[in-house]
Amino acid sequence: MLLSAACTSTPEAAPEADAGSTTAPSIATTQATEPTTTSQAPATTSAETTDVVMVDGDLPEGLLAAITTLLSWQRDDRNETPAIPEGLAEHLSATPFATPDEVSVTGTTATIEGGEIAVVETDTGDVLLAADEGDGWRIVGADPAAGPPWYGEEPRMVMVIGSDARPGENQQRLRADSIHLLTANPSEGNGTILGFPRDSWVSTPYGSMKFTSLMAGRGPQVMVDKVVDTWELPVEGYVVTGFKGFEDLMRNLGSLPIDLPKAIPTQAWWEGFRAGEQKLNPQRTLEYSRTRKGIPGGDFTRSANQGVVMLAVLRLLQMNDIADAPAIVSVLLDHTWTSLTPTDLIQLAATVHVLDAEEIENVVLPGQLGRAGAASVVRLTPAADEMLADLADDGLLDQ
Repeated sequence: MLLSAACTSTPEAAPEADAGSTTAPSIATTQATEPTTTSQAPATTSAETTDVVMVDGDLPEGLLAAITTLLSWQRDDRNETPAIPEGLAEHLSATPFATPDEVSVTGTTATIEGGEIAVVETDTGDVLLAADEGDGWRIVGADPAAGPPWYGEEPRMVMVIGSDARPGENQQRLRADSIHLLTANPSEGNGTILGFPRDSWVSTPYGSMKFTSLMAGRGPQVMVDKVVDTWELPVEGYVVTGFKGFEDLMRNLGSLPIDLPKAIPTQAWWEGFRAGEQKLNPQRTLEYSRTRKGIPGGDFTRSANQGVVMLAVLRLLQMNDIADAPAIVSVLLDHTWTSLTPTDLIQLAATVHVLDAEEIENVVLPGQLGRAGAASVVRLTPAADEMLADLADDGLLDQ
């Protein structure tokens, strides 16, 4: 979902894949930490006897120890306090895990830039997320069988940027051809896909310019800073991909089942698209995401269509098990650049599995076509400012 609004260079024509039965995407195997089969008993903070949980499973020793500490603390708070986020501790106080005498666990891990990540499932039906960013394994998220998940403080909010750079060019230092803000509330299963018209005329510390031009020569962080400083939105970071990266990422996922709301005419470099349910191969997915000529609304409609692709990718990813999340993150990082930490990434990957695509609103900021000198630009209306301000509270458009 995080990359489906990206743009691509002009590819050679490729046939549209046939509609038909849908299978879960095949995810490449990731580098995983060598597991250790063992059982763990927690350390106690005093000589006083405490109730503990014995945990066994084929997991790295440090990860197994972190799980043991958490479950034993849940069973008896006289045990060692786990090093978990404050929000998670509060969540588990209201929705605790089951803590029988013995718990068996299974899990998957991946080594990524910045550390290691894991998804762990217990035989009592609970799901835990873990990350090691160089200072040992920590539990960073949970989906208790008895209640809603906690996958980080809500709303989650990430900027997704598709670079306009061609292969061989600096993907992070050219124009931002597609710009979206993604929000999600894992506990409620809802969120928003909000598109910025790429030609939005904005004021910046470098002068007034099109939003698409702000990244050129400066990098994606200035795009995030603009949104944070202007609209006071809690954007956590960015994910950027280029032309080839988007296509390669989609190739890992396979043909995309999608329901196109409207037909699109043939373009200069590729065939048009019929409306309705169909499957798009990676190249055709890119072509659809790029198309803006000859359609009502131009770039406004293109941005909305990119949101349609994002929702289709979300549904495709949901056909995988949550245990595949570490592998999917590893594949994602092969084709993108991001400022997100391993903790952020595993939390967001798990969030995919608790979202309801029908509860995610796909919108584009309203604006009016105008001129800035000789350039054609989009001037965002006051309603756009209201929409962005509305997102700050809960990541939803309530007005």
